[in-house]
Amino acid sequence: HAVKFYQLLGGGLKDAGWQREHMSLNRLAILPNLTHYEMGLAPQMVDAALPFLDGEGRAKSWGEQVSGK
Repeated sequence: HAVKFYQLLGGGLKDAGWQREHMSLNRLAILPNLTHYEMGLAPQMVDAALPFLDGEGRAKSWGEQVSGK
């Protein structure tokens, strides 16, 4: 159900592109090795959610990642 909802928001429907130029603004986080009971207290959840909540959700392009910008 989560993947279908993500697709309804426009995520995962087309290739993001070599430099992420077509990357969807929506994100789907998969946190491996956690149950839904553990996710609320998991440090991985904080790492995944804070950039989104702080409005820093725009993924850097490949060039920005390589140059460290």
